[in-house]
Amino acid sequence: MTHKARNMVICCAVLAAVVVAPPTWAEKTVNDKGRVVYHNVKVEVMDADDVPGHILGIAHQRGLQTNAAGEVATWSTKVFIDFKNGSGPHQAYTIITFEDKSTMITQAKGVTGAHADGTASFSGTFDYIGGSGRFAGIKGGGTYAGRRLAPISPGVSADIYQDWEASYTLPSD
Repeated sequence: MTHKARNMVICCAVLAAVVVAPPTWAEKTVNDKGRVVYHNVKVEVMDADDVPGHILGIAHQRGLQTNAAGEVATWSTKVFIDFKNGSGPHQAYTIITFEDKSTMITQAKGVTGAHADGTASFSGTFDYIGGSGRFAGIKGGGTYAGRRLAPISPGVSADIYQDWEASYTLPSD
């Protein structure tokens, strides 16, 4: 066998081994769920001036998140709203910080539906767009659903909760 042919056989064998046998550095998948309880820290809203009841706004919300393992993390989000009579789309960016200072960063998109009493229900999906510490390299996402337990009104910081489920991957150590 020529030197070139032998090298070709070795390359094919190595390639086959990598394709057939998963590498030891494979990512690990985590399935998790939990709850966030939070309130509005700051809300800015303005009329869209196109039709009555159409508002645009941004809110800073803070609270605590727990997961299935019982860990507690601080939760801080900026949410953008485009509501007609209290209902409509929202988009949010959230930083979740654990006691060891590891972070998860998410981007969420969903829909809010107002109830006659001024409370609201909402749901949507989110993606992990960054992380640090033990969550460096995080990829994945999930779903959430929750309720605002008081009407939106000036000077009132409504109590809000949401339940979430997620699946994400992390690079193996």
